[in-house]
Amino acid sequence: MVTSLLLGILSGFVLSIPPGPLSAAVTKHSVGHGFRAGLMIALGGAAMDIVYVLIAAFASSALVVALVNLVTGSGWPPFLFQVLCIAILLVMGVRYMRQKHHPEVEEKILKAEQAQEEKARKLGYTSPFFIGVLIAVANLAAPTFIPSMISVVSYLQANSWLSGNAGDNVTYAFGFGIGTTCWFSLVARMLVKHRSKFSPDVLSTIYRFAGGTLIFCACVLTYHVVMSTQWSMLR
Repeated sequence: MVTSLLLGILSGFVLSIPPGPLSAAVTKHSVGHGFRAGLMIALGGAAMDIVYVLIAAFASSALVVALVNLVTGSGWPPFLFQVLCIAILLVMGVRYMRQKHHPEVEEKILKAEQAQEEKARKLGYTSPFFIGVLIAVANLAAPTFIPSMISVVSYLQANSWLSGNAGDNVTYAFGFGIGTTCWFSLVARMLVKHRSKFSPDVLSTIYRFAGGTLIFCACVLTYHVVMSTQWSMLR
């Protein structure tokens, strides 16, 4: 089980490195609202990663197969789910693009977070943890996401690096979540450490980049939905 844990941590850490919606959100909130906000988004994404890896590990069960078919199949349910996920990414992207840098306000927010008083309520934001969960859920709209996760786990099992028993699968899944959290914690810590060196223009650019990344991901997802949807099944 120790091997499964270490393998999960390594997988989660490495697979979190490529830029994506969660990276953009962690970057934006770490710079704008402090390490705690970035960490909570990372934890929200990591929690969902654990669920996804468990789904991949137990993909042979009838219940999980039904869930995979619901998300990746044809018809109105998966189509509407994908549209909802695209809408979430677009709304968050536009919100980030419109976010402006106000040093005085942000310093007030940072102090509030350190004192654990009202946290994101001062800006009217949803809980950073919940934002991380939403972004991770949006990944499900990609038609290849769950099959890709299943492929990764299957490859590890086929090479005897990961056994198929329940204990090792669960350990690997939690290790994966730990690895995801470790990577994004490192990113958030570095951003906060060097935050004082960022000019207002740089911070505004980071906000726009974060928003643009989410919008770009929404566009890519829209392309995949358009190309993979069997439109005749929606009539």
